[in-house]
Amino acid sequence: MKKLILLLAVTLIWGCSQADESETKTAVKEQTAQSTEAVKQEVKQQVEEAVAEQTAEAQEQAKEVADKVVDKMTEDHAGHNHDNPDAATTDYQAGIHYNVITPAWDTGSDDVVIYEFFSYMCPHCNTFQPYVKKLEEDLPEGIRVQRVPVVFYPQWKPYAQAYYTFEAMDMLDQAHAPFFAAIHQHKKRFRNIEDVADWVTASFSVDRDKFLSTANSFMIDGQIRKGMQMMQAMNVTSTPTLVVNGKFIPNGNQMRTREDIIKLAETLALQEAN
Repeated sequence: MKKLILLLAVTLIWGCSQADESETKTAVKEQTAQSTEAVKQEVKQQVEEAVAEQTAEAQEQAKEVADKVVDKMTEDHAGHNHDNPDAATTDYQAGIHYNVITPAWDTGSDDVVIYEFFSYMCPHCNTFQPYVKKLEEDLPEGIRVQRVPVVFYPQWKPYAQAYYTFEAMDMLDQAHAPFFAAIHQHKKRFRNIEDVADWVTASFSVDRDKFLSTANSFMIDGQIRKGMQMMQAMNVTSTPTLVVNGKFIPNGNQMRTREDIIKLAETLALQEAN
């Protein structure tokens, strides 16, 4: 508003100045220097009065706008339920805070499933893991997290093989976080599943040949193919992505923090469970 007032004042003075310049030239020819000074003083007074009037009007307009804003904020504030800390969850809207998958993916489970589509190669997935782990710990019985390693690029396949092999050999809890750390903290690169087998053998008490035979089995290949099918059916285009019960994808663009994404996913899962 100050900028507006200043702009109006400058515009007004400029208009007066142009008129004053013409009148002054005439006055110089017809009047003495004393008369010229009198004209200048009169014009100056008129400008000051006009600016003061404009300023008062602008201030009044500003006050009216401010009053309307305050009224609107008061109405919006009154509309919230401050007695219920979970009331904000009712503000989640389909198409804004989350997208609805049509047709929904059949999870084939009696449990409510929160899928986490991820890759060990994804740095965002790495930083997201502590939040997913806490979500797993906080979920009630009947709701669970299921990870799905995606293969966006051929070089990501060994990492998907690694995940499903960890799972098949009952070493997921033992190897999941350290494998992330090996890649993102220690900057190790695994060109193929043999490189992964070398790391697993050096890090854990695991038979290398058994690990490789499992990783290269038809079972693991079938799981990777199914994961790709799920990714396409649920329109997953980036990682990490959470999908609630094959139906809902939280919109990360509408969430300010990772905690917000987790809270939305948990809320949708609880609604599905009920």
